[in-house]
Amino acid sequence: MKSDTTMIPATRARAAAADSPARTGSPRVPPTRVPAGGATRARAAQRRGSSARQPRTLGRALLATAAATVAPGSGHLILRRQRTGALILGVFLLLLVALVALGLSARRAELLENLLSTRVLTVVVVGCIVAALAWMAVIVHTYLLARPRKLGVGPQVLGVVVVTALCLTVAAPFGFGANLANSQRNLLDSLFAGGGGTAAAEAIAKPRLNILLVGSDAGPDRAGTRTDTMMVASVDTRTSRTTLFSLPRNIGHAQFPPGSPMAEKFPKGFFDKADPLSGNYLLNAVYAYALEYPALAPSGPTADPGLNMLNQTVSYMLGLQLDYYVEVNMAGFASIIDAVGGITVDVGPEPLPIGGVLPDGRHVKPDGYVPAGVQHLDGEQALWFARSRRNSDDYSRMGRQRCLLSNLLQQKSPTDVLTNFQAIAAVATRNVSTNIPQQVLPALVKLAGGGNVSLESVSFDPNLPDPNSKSGKFDTLSPDFEYMREVVQNSINRPPPPPAPSAAPTLAAAPTTTKSRSSSGSKSPTTTAAAPDSAQPESLTQACG
Repeated sequence: MKSDTTMIPATRARAAAADSPARTGSPRVPPTRVPAGGATRARAAQRRGSSARQPRTLGRALLATAAATVAPGSGHLILRRQRTGALILGVFLLLLVALVALGLSARRAELLENLLSTRVLTVVVVGCIVAALAWMAVIVHTYLLARPRKLGVGPQVLGVVVVTALCLTVAAPFGFGANLANSQRNLLDSLFAGGGGTAAAEAIAKPRLNILLVGSDAGPDRAGTRTDTMMVASVDTRTSRTTLFSLPRNIGHAQFPPGSPMAEKFPKGFFDKADPLSGNYLLNAVYAYALEYPALAPSGPTADPGLNMLNQTVSYMLGLQLDYYVEVNMAGFASIIDAVGGITVDVGPEPLPIGGVLPDGRHVKPDGYVPAGVQHLDGEQALWFARSRRNSDDYSRMGRQRCLLSNLLQQKSPTDVLTNFQAIAAVATRNVSTNIPQQVLPALVKLAGGGNVSLESVSFDPNLPDPNSKSGKFDTLSPDFEYMREVVQNSINRPPPPPAPSAAPTLAAAPTTTKSRSSSGSKSPTTTAAAPDSAQPESLTQACG
């Protein structure tokens, strides 16, 4: 019995020692009951914990950073930063969807109108900068979260280089967009400053806008400045139908408004009795004459006396109030054509000489030729397509100029302009001047945005029927100015032409013409469909092919 009594306390002591915290080194944990389904959640939590405790590696850090470069927030999701990643990714996708929806729902004219607003362009510039900085901040933050804490010098440099490259990948398109928008804003501010023309509010409400288009033929081979290209574009603001009134450079006896200094000096028109054959008193010499005698020129609409005097006489001869002007230096016109990637035209059946006529009229060997037929011309070739006067006359050259303008408007879309905008802006700033204000540009773009612009042309050359003339044709050296005004009013007030045929015309399809002159110098661009005594406008699309 003694032995049994001794054994029992010993057994109890060993059991107590097994449960003693001092012996095991850990507190005693009472057994817990796992509810139904709790085992699954426990295992999932254990897996998340094990994933979170995965060792950080440079490769995993760069993978998460690359994911953040593709879609901001995705790198955080890879790193199990669920809430932050979902928030960043959600904002990114929301903005992306909004931009896509705006681009698909907005009409092209509306988008172009916004691109002609300096306020909208300023917002675009700021938006691009903020978006680029925010995106790059997400990239850098993702890398800092994922990178190993202890890295050697080599891996550290590699990580910085890769992250910098990824940031630049994101910054490049945003930087390009910001620079493009800023260049457009600067161009609008410098080129379309307005001043001197019709007030913007009045112009937008007018049923018709009349714009003087001037091409100055200044260049290294010429002394002084002569306006060898003069047109008036009369735009119907309701239908977008546009009529181009072309004025030959050799119109004589140009008239001026009664009471003006030039009308008092030349009561019978711009003419010199002492030298009746002088080319210094034709219409294209009005600009140079005003520069020589600026006191005779009106004070507006510009600071250029030559342009002011030309504006005055053209407005009076045609009986149209000119709202604005656009002047293009033809020497820089070649750069504009190059900037938009060239232009395709039907040169005609014969090559056009490049040069070959000196300023005094003497013929020399041409420097080359613009090939015949349908050609894609670069800037220099297009310039000589418009300027060449060897083996052709001024009226042929006027026809080519109208066709060049028509093809340029038809072939070059806003996308072409946007793609080559930087080059176009640089060239336009140096070679184009206008007083069209920025506020009028959206209205003009809206007209063109409908895609139904109809270009028609009236040229005051010997091909134009004139029942008041002995020859039955318009006489440029002794023009009937009352008849000119009559033709202008009939052209802009007549009913719109019937719809064009469904088959689209091609450049290679030449219109049926008379046998006098052409846009290439051998035939006239005037179609035979018109009656011989008709002075109605012709469609440039049909005339130019």
